[in-house]
Amino acid sequence: MMLQWMKVGMLVVMCVALAGGTTATAASLAELMARAERGDVQAQYTLGMAYSKGEGVRQDYRQAVVLFSKAADKGHADARYELARHTFSGLGTEEDKVKAKLLFLSAADDGSADAQYHVGTMYARGRSGLKKNFYKAAKWYDKAADQGHAEAKAQLEKLCAARPPACRDLE
Repeated sequence: MMLQWMKVGMLVVMCVALAGGTTATAASLAELMARAERGDVQAQYTLGMAYSKGEGVRQDYRQAVVLFSKAADKGHADARYELARHTFSGLGTEEDKVKAKLLFLSAADDGSADAQYHVGTMYARGRSGLKKNFYKAAKWYDKAADQGHAEAKAQLEKLCAARPPACRDLE
């Protein structure tokens, strides 16, 4: 496995150099890969995002899912959210809506603002096997908004304007 990462790291360094990237960029990416290989949870998440978006590396959803899984297994809530997103859409892994729903809920419980927003939307629309529940939608939007999630704040305002009782218990 280490040899595979070294090969990938060298390939990335060469690609960054050929694309006109700076040595610092190539060096930082190589360091990020090394940290991810050593089990650094934040590095695994960050590198997973790079693979998912194709930023600094060739886009590879399968590799992103591998990295998100490793970080999620160690408690990284945002990695669990990204794993849920990829699982829901079948990006780099088999599409599984039920597993994705459980991952979204778990990531939201663990504090991922993006997951909290997503779960709020699932309750507001009655999607992914969750019954429409405006009280729960408001609760999750509020949690995400408290963390600065702008879309959650906007949805919470719309929900509270349209259905004031759903928001009466919010602090």
